[in-house]
Amino acid sequence: MYEITLIFALAFLFLIAYFIGMYRNRKIAVSYARTVKEHMSPHSSFVGFRPYSRGGFRTLCKLKEKEPFTEIEMAVSLVDRENLMHYPLALLTKDKDRLACWGFFKDSIPLSMEILPIKEEKLCLKVASERGLTRVISGDDFYKYFAVLASNQEIADKFLSDRRLQKHILELKAFIKRVSLSEREARLYLIGELKEASSVKSLIDVFMHCGEHCRKFQR
Repeated sequence: MYEITLIFALAFLFLIAYFIGMYRNRKIAVSYARTVKEHMSPHSSFVGFRPYSRGGFRTLCKLKEKEPFTEIEMAVSLVDRENLMHYPLALLTKDKDRLACWGFFKDSIPLSMEILPIKEEKLCLKVASERGLTRVISGDDFYKYFAVLASNQEIADKFLSDRRLQKHILELKAFIKRVSLSEREARLYLIGELKEASSVKSLIDVFMHCGEHCRKFQR
């Protein structure tokens, strides 16, 4: 009898956690989406949304003529707040909501480059091998926090010599997980962790600044 009561109690607890988690994810997703809409509308002729992965969403932004990109795609994925086991496991896994951005340039860019957290050594080795990139070595303070891999070290040094760009990235070093430039695809890619709606705005600001900065190097 005791076992049956315990099973029903646990089932009820999981059910309550599911509905509370679903409500929280919905509320958080709306907050993120509103921030994306407000922040991208001045740059875009069109901003559209569709559902994506456990209450998250994807966004397509068709940019105005003056912008460096033809379009930007974004994907916001939310942690599994509906699952009661998420909460104890999150203490170990440190899972957070994530934003991924893809921007497609109007013109070609002269290098491929990866900016990754310095502590992600295994990922650095994997990406360097997969993309045929070389580690950029520098005594600059920026490289104490981020590993830089590039197809052309000279252009990468010039690209990252911009102190304003460095400052923007370093201010978000706890959130930025990857910044990637692809010469072949003429594409900028960013992955960042989200803490609140304001972090969406901050990550988009870094992304857009990187795009504007690329104009100085485009052919």
